[in-house]
Amino acid sequence: MEVEEIMHPVAVPFAGIPFVPKTASRTQVKPFSFEERNKRLLALKAEKIRSAIKAEKKVTNRIF
Repeated sequence: MEVEEIMHPVAVPFAGIPFVPKTASRTQVKPFSFEERNKRLLALKAEKIRSAIKAEKKVTNRIF
């Protein structure tokens, strides 16, 4: 014997009333910028480059 799935209709809000869901809390929009992060990353990159150049100079000074 096959069992048929029973589908129940879903209530649709009346078209004339805008649907506004009830939420527990709302998020606050805050301005942001990537400027501080970019400056920090550029400084870190520059430091890595300086340390790589310094290490390379040490190696070349030993060879010659």
